[in-house]
Amino acid sequence: MDLVDADDGNEVVSAAGEPEELAAVLTRMDHRIAALRGAGDDRRVFLAVYATMTRAIHDGVHAGRFMDPDWTAILTARFARLYFDADHAWECGDDSCPRAWCAAFAAAGQPRISVVEHALLGINAHIVYDLPFAVAAAMHDVGDVRDGRLQGDTLVRRRHDYEVVNHILAETITAAQAVLAEESRVSRVLDTLAMRLDEYAAEALLRASRTQGWHNALALAVARDERERDAVRQHLDRVACAYVERIDLTQFVPGVRARRVLARWRPPFAAAIEPGETDLAQAQAAVTGRRNRRV
Repeated sequence: MDLVDADDGNEVVSAAGEPEELAAVLTRMDHRIAALRGAGDDRRVFLAVYATMTRAIHDGVHAGRFMDPDWTAILTARFARLYFDADHAWECGDDSCPRAWCAAFAAAGQPRISVVEHALLGINAHIVYDLPFAVAAAMHDVGDVRDGRLQGDTLVRRRHDYEVVNHILAETITAAQAVLAEESRVSRVLDTLAMRLDEYAAEALLRASRTQGWHNALALAVARDERERDAVRQHLDRVACAYVERIDLTQFVPGVRARRVLARWRPPFAAAIEPGETDLAQAQAAVTGRRNRRV
């Protein structure tokens, strides 16, 4: 089954970046989730969580929660475009797919991956790696950067709206957990046992990742040339790939020999970070070959 989105070649956000664009983004997400679910593809797990959070931001834009709702809409839509770009690149075998996304998408073809790991791999790739690019681009789109400088008063307004998004995401954690529970009975049981501790941990993780993303976004926004921009990109790539290894629960198995045996049963996520062409093709084929599987 061909899972390439028919709209992958189109822009997700218009030059105007009006709030109505978010409705189109959500529709596209829903269509993609349906296609992935129909194919039994575990890439749907992160996207379902992401759509839940994007819908909450869309509602916040229309509820007047932001100082500049148009800018928030531009940012949210640009952010979604980066997800769809990575998804399309992976589906087409394009080597432009960022390494952190390669790890997240390749995991969909591996056996015995928990829905929490799927969600965390996607959150890592999208927030740690993608978000700074989306924020910097949104700032350039509306003229926030002038002569290589960010305007102080405008920057305060942007930061306020960025923090409002943090609060909205925290408000959606329970809904996101419900999405994961629909995908896995194990997730539902663990969530019940953890009471609210897992929600506090999830909120802390989101805030820390987004704070880090804000600082990197500012560096990208004021980068004077491609060399400086590439230095930030390489830093983000290294950080996101390091988190890929930390997300892999198999690293906590005691003993080197035990981990080596386990790697034959469930390859480590990091195996997709430095793939050769053959390895990448095998990872993509594994996603197709293991569809209609539930963890």
